[in-house]
Parts: sequence; C-alpha cells; structure tokens
Amino acid sequence: MKLVYKKGRRNIINVQLEDRLKVGSYKAPFQLNIKTTSVSIFLISQHEYVKHSIGGLMIFCLSSEFSKAAEQIQSTQELEMPELALTFQKNITQGIFVLIDNHEFIVGGALFDVSLSWKMLNDCLIISDSASEIARYYNLNILKSAVALNLISSLPYYPFQNISLWEGVNKIKPFCVLRYGKNQKIEESKLWMPPELNSDVEGTLQNIRERFFELLTMYTSSYSNISTDLSGGVDSASIAYGLKAQNAKIKLYHAKTDSSINSDTKWATMIANDMYESLHLLPTIGESGKRFETSLPYSGFTLPESPILWADTEGYIEKIIHLNEKVGDAVHFVGLGGDELFTPMPAYAWSLVRQNKFRSIAFSIQYSLLTRISILKGVSNLLDRRSFKEALKQEVDIGFGRARSRRNESDLNWFGKITIPTWLAKDYHDPCYQMAMETLEETPNGLDSDRSKHQALESLLFQRRILSQLNDIYGSRLSWQALFLDAKIMESALSIPMRHHLDPMITKPMLYQALKGIIPIEVFSRGFKGDYSAFLYRGYKDAVKKNIHRVRDFNVVKLGLVDPDILVSELSMPTALHNRIVAFERLAAVERWLQNALN
Repeated sequence: MKLVYKKGRRNIINVQLEDRLKVGSYKAPFQLNIKTTSVSIFLISQHEYVKHSIGGLMIFCLSSEFSKAAEQIQSTQELEMPELALTFQKNITQGIFVLIDNHEFIVGGALFDVSLSWKMLNDCLIISDSASEIARYYNLNILKSAVALNLISSLPYYPFQNISLWEGVNKIKPFCVLRYGKNQKIEESKLWMPPELNSDVEGTLQNIRERFFELLTMYTSSYSNISTDLSGGVDSASIAYGLKAQNAKIKLYHAKTDSSINSDTKWATMIANDMYESLHLLPTIGESGKRFETSLPYSGFTLPESPILWADTEGYIEKIIHLNEKVGDAVHFVGLGGDELFTPMPAYAWSLVRQNKFRSIAFSIQYSLLTRISILKGVSNLLDRRSFKEALKQEVDIGFGRARSRRNESDLNWFGKITIPTWLAKDYHDPCYQMAMETLEETPNGLDSDRSKHQALESLLFQRRILSQLNDIYGSRLSWQALFLDAKIMESALSIPMRHHLDPMITKPMLYQALKGIIPIEVFSRGFKGDYSAFLYRGYKDAVKKNIHRVRDFNVVKLGLVDPDILVSELSMPTALHNRIVAFERLAAVERWLQNALN
C-alpha cells in the first residue's frame, strides 16, 4: 500500500527552551549514509551496522545478525527481494536490516519486532531501530495525543501501542517492511502471513523439538556464561531442562515469593534439585520491582521508544546483570512466548466451534453449562461474527461515550472492555478519540481472522517488544534470548489446531509432547500457578503514600494530560480496586518515560 501522511487532530507539546532536546546537543553514536540510485537512506542508531555483499546484493545489519540469514541466502538460488527480506525477518533477532539490489531496496526488522522507525526528509529516508533516536537527532516534539492514548491501559495492544510518541516519526506495522521497487514509491509491504492449521501434529511437534535444540546448540556454543530464569512454571523449566540436556554449565535464577499460598519457589527449588543444579534465589518481585516508579532513570540512561510495561521485574533483571561476571560473553534465557504458543487464549471456545465443524453444536451447549451462562447467550457469543475492526470501532465509541454500551463482556470477544480513566483530562478525550479512529482507519483488520490466534499474535508482539527493550537497555552487558519467540517455533506452534492444546490432566500438552523425555511430566501436571497479586496491592498503597502530594509536579499534569484533582481524589479512596491500580501503574510508566524523555 502507498504510504499516506495525515495531519489529523494531534497536539504538539510546547516546552521551554531548556526542556527541548536540541539537535546540536545530541548526535547518535552511529550514523550511516547509504546511497542508492533512487533514494538516499540515512541510518542512525546506538548500535553499529556493517555492510556485507552477496553477489550484487548489498546488506546492512548488525554484525552479530548477518550469519543467521546469510547461510540460507547463499544456499538458495534466484531468490526475489521479498523472499530475501522474509529470510532476514525470520532469522535475525536484533536490529533492522537494509537490502539493496539494483533499483530496489527493502528495510525491515526481526519478525514480530516493530522497532523499525522512519521519517521522510526531502528526498532522504531516515531510518532507525528506535523512534527516540530519530526524535532526538532531529529535535522533534513529543506527540501529546499519543502520550495521552498510552495512558488508557484498557485499549488493546494492537494496533494502538504501535503509534510513535514523536511528531513526524512513523512506525512499521507488524510483519511489514519498507519497500522501494519498480513503481518508484516507498511502500509498506506485508511479507509474513500467519500459518494455516496443520493436521500433521506429530510432524509439527518434531519440528518444534528439532528447532528448540538447534537454537540451544547455537547459543551454548557461542557463549561461555549461560543463565536462565527458573520461575517454577513450565516455560522456564523447559528451557532449563533443555540446557541441561545439552550438558551446558548453567546458572538458575529465581525471584523468591513472600506468600504462603504461592508455591513457585517450592517448585523452582525441586526442579533445580532434580537437575542437581544450585538455585540462585533473588529478592521478591515486591521488594525489587519498580512498577510504580515515576522519576527513576532507565539503566544506562537509555531512552526506550515507548514506556516499559515490565517494571515489576526490573529489579530482578538488574540483579542478574549485577551478578554477571563476563561482560559480552553471557546469554540469559527467558520464557517469553510460551503461554501464547501453548496455552489456549481467552477466545479459544470461539475458535473450537469453527475448527470442530459438526461437533460444534454439542460443544456450544457444553460450553454454556461449564461457564454457567444461559444456552441462548452462550450460543450467541459463540456465533458472533463481528470482524475485529467492526468490534474495535464499536468498543472505542462506547469507551469514549459516543455510543450506548452493550454490556456484553464475553470472554469470547476479540478484546476486553475499554474504559477511559476518570483522571484523563477532558481536553484530551476528543484528540485521543480522533487518533484512535485514524489508527483504526489505517488498520487493515485483525492479525488473523481466528480470534484466539489473533489474541496469541497480539500478545506475541508485546512479548517481542519486551525482549527488544531488554536488549536495548541491558544488551551491552548480557544478551537476552527467548526461544519461544523464534520464528520457526512460533510458526509451528501456531499451526496446531486448538483442540490439541486442551488436556484436563496436564498444562501445555503440546509443549510436553514436543519435549517428551527431556522434562518430567510432573512439571506439566502442576495444578495451581503462583499468584503475585499481593505485591500489586501492597506496591500501590506504598506508591499512593509517596506520590499523592507530588501529583501536580508530574509531567502528565504539567502537559495538561491528567486532571490532578480527580487523580488525587481517586488515590485518596480507601478501596484499592484492581482496575484503578492497573490504570495508575500505566500512568507511572508513562510519567517515567516523560521524565527521561524531557530530561
């Protein structure tokens, strides 16, 4: 599709001279001018990009990423440019890439990563692996409406979390690349499509197993210092047992629990003992988490392109960094992506009805009985045919008070109820609504026509952002890897029909089958997963005491995005409702990002 620039109702922040990020005071550490026969490309980044050549093809990427895709390119003859780009998307894990061949070029990033940012300036295409790099280099203004939209935590992650927070900077859409071809136009082109369902489950599980150990072999041979999370759950245990099967020397890290009803520490200890490995116990999430911090600098003064939404584990992560002894020769594994690939999503029943064909009638009745809703309502929810775009427009209208509420909050919907925080300034209701509508207009539809697969893809995009931010902020000390976010593993797992993910006896049956013989079945048959809500409520109460008298000093208040009187009134309420806590947690994340961006 052709890229269209729309002005829209978007407000730009007016800040004092001393608060501005001046172009003269900031130069990106790495800058690269790339000349093509058509368009000039200027790349800026915190990381160094290297030029490689294969025949007449020029390739620019991080030096650590080239070999991951080059072998496949060299062994395949006569690949078209889109196929070459898709090969890079599927194989690299960090940064972006530029492919130039004759009169065509393609710019992209790792699959499920949307950090590629760009801006047209005259006839030059400015690109970066971070929107913040472009903004700081060109002294761009913060987009207040986009920041305000980020304050609404109930908005679905896709497509609203892919809006740039900087005026004039564009973000690539999921699974797309920027392409300049024979039509002499720069276009966004979608190269990857979600896999179709595959009835050969045994073959698919074998592919997952082979790729799982192929990755472990690659990383264990590349790094001498290897560590992994061991939360007590299935995903981290799978990686730990897999490393052990590779005879790797590993360190196991676990954040202790401080609740008697949470058995995660007990299970992590038993798993470590079963592997005859010591378990490094770190402070609890409640003690080390930073989820309500509003003014704390990011590690290394790195400015992420968007607020970090995993600050509850930030202290745990930094403790691992501190304990790491070999800078640049260390890798740490996280279990991101496992839940999305091997656990049924909230709308799984909606998908089952469509996959099971003739058996769906009996299932509909069974579903209604199990969920204790009327058969009429249950069948109505299961047969709902609204598209993602239609449903999202309706829910945004309801959330902003522009349509009457339906009050049908079924788990089978594309997403949950959209609620606007009471403290969001009235002046920003209309700009936020207009930006949401503009974004929705530019959104083709859901990530997949199947609701549960859409939900899995959406959550995988979020997990990939976490991994990218981990490597952006802490990557100079330690490489962070998530095996379940590998493109080949994701494609295989997403092709398994929903019914195979359901088993009343074990958790994640498909992951168990894929790694059978490596991981004890007891790990998968654990009934109750640890609860961490006590940390959330306790942290919120402490944050209220700390911040209730500082609200008017918040940047979100100074910029007019938040009504301080309403926020103080809400914080003063004795009852800590869950949605109120989640809303304030998001406010803290946005405020912290603003503090770092403006300073």
